[in-house]
Amino acid sequence: MLPVDRALARALIGDRDRAAALVKGLLHRDFPGADLAAKLPAFAQRLDDAANPALGSTAPPDTGGWGLWLFFYKPERLVVGAASFNGPPSPEGAVELGYQVVPAHRRRGLTVEGCAALIEWAFTDSRTRSIIADCAADNAASVRTLEKLGFALAGTRGDRLDWQLARIDWPPRT
Repeated sequence: MLPVDRALARALIGDRDRAAALVKGLLHRDFPGADLAAKLPAFAQRLDDAANPALGSTAPPDTGGWGLWLFFYKPERLVVGAASFNGPPSPEGAVELGYQVVPAHRRRGLTVEGCAALIEWAFTDSRTRSIIADCAADNAASVRTLEKLGFALAGTRGDRLDWQLARIDWPPRT
């Protein structure tokens, strides 16, 4: 896992060579996927806002690890995915987790391993009471991932499934 700082966030948007140099490896040809690529400008802006609080942004700043992290596959020195929090815990103690791994590196346990590390880290912060996530109802791989991580189905919204992991349920009992 590699945390994304301001320089790396900006490089991921438009300079793959610079991003590769910053991670001291390579970016998989399919990274970032379309969903993450669309969100990168917002991640970069949140990092800029954290560095310049006088700008008065209403978005929660990415400070102390509550932003984007990259999955770095060491055997190939390759970035193959990412996971992120939507910001620090809300006043209710919830934080949202999202993730993606390039298709060629799925089904290797990387998502579960990386997300488990982030979940463990998030629960070291006493403000974090629960972690939420969502996925498409027909995304069997994400459903399995969330179940392996100990998330419980919390509800549905159309074709989306909402999941929740309470601090008391971490780590999952196998």
